[in-house]
Amino acid sequence: MSSAYGYHPFCTAAASSSDRHPRPPLKSITSQFTTTGTQTNCLSRSLNSNTVNTPLLSTSSRRARLALFTAAAASRSNVNPNESEKKEEEVEVEEDMPWIQEKALDIVEFTGSVTQALPGPRVGQSSVPWILAVPLAYVGISFVFSVYKTIRKLTSPKQARRKLVSKNAELCRSIDELLEKEGKGIQQEALKGLAQKTGFSTGDILRKYIRYSLNEKPFDPKLVAALIQIRKATMLDDSQVAEIVNEISRRIVKDYGPVVMDTSGYSEKGLRRKLAVQALFGKIFYLSELPEFCAKDSPLIVKEIFGVADEDAERLRLHTVAEAGDMGSLEKMVDGSDSEDSGESS
Repeated sequence: MSSAYGYHPFCTAAASSSDRHPRPPLKSITSQFTTTGTQTNCLSRSLNSNTVNTPLLSTSSRRARLALFTAAAASRSNVNPNESEKKEEEVEVEEDMPWIQEKALDIVEFTGSVTQALPGPRVGQSSVPWILAVPLAYVGISFVFSVYKTIRKLTSPKQARRKLVSKNAELCRSIDELLEKEGKGIQQEALKGLAQKTGFSTGDILRKYIRYSLNEKPFDPKLVAALIQIRKATMLDDSQVAEIVNEISRRIVKDYGPVVMDTSGYSEKGLRRKLAVQALFGKIFYLSELPEFCAKDSPLIVKEIFGVADEDAERLRLHTVAEAGDMGSLEKMVDGSDSEDSGESS
């Protein structure tokens, strides 16, 4: 009969025994069926069969069954409810973060949700789809390439040359301002301060300003007097000044070529270059011949560098003096500056 109604033999026996004998206390049932998971399952089946056979179970029996299931779940998890509440409180304390960090986490979560919502195959084992990975890879490669090009451009020789030219122009403008401000020529303290500001040595300052003056300014007594004042402010000896003049001559020859007296057969552009190098040679040669600027016994090789004979060199020097104007005033300016320097030193 039990097989016909589909009852389990153990469950039927439990039901019949409950009819003939009084029901054992709840504590004995709990202690008997909470040891293993199999016994708990059997107890649940027994309670179900009792419910079917005896539909009028008391409220205390239902509470006992609920307590039994709660105890079994707690025994499986092996977690104290008080400890779980403490852990939840600790997690809440750890999640107390600044507003910016919360917004960052929201952005990350939103990005992850958008990434997961995109259709298509994924990249390997990750959740990133190929439809998003390809544009991101292109943007990343483009960014790295642009950074590489920028760094290469900033460290290229062309950029270094451009920075040097800008620095030289700033140096020459500063010297012009000092000459206009002081009126009597640049002083040694001002020149040292300019050297510390620009990072150039006093010899480099003299060389750069002479080259700038020969190319950009009219060669007149005022300019020559200013160059003599700067030469004195540098406190360089005659050999150092001679080397500076020789270096300027080498750079001019490198840019324009040597001096050629016979200019027949040249094109208009070539003729302009040869006339320019003749004028530059006349200026630098006149400056090197001044005893106030450079001594006679200094190692000057200006004529040898330009490839000019003695008679041609003298002719070009006289031509430069004629174009410069009244050089007699130069001697007065130089003599006046010498007397002022001697008065200050005394």
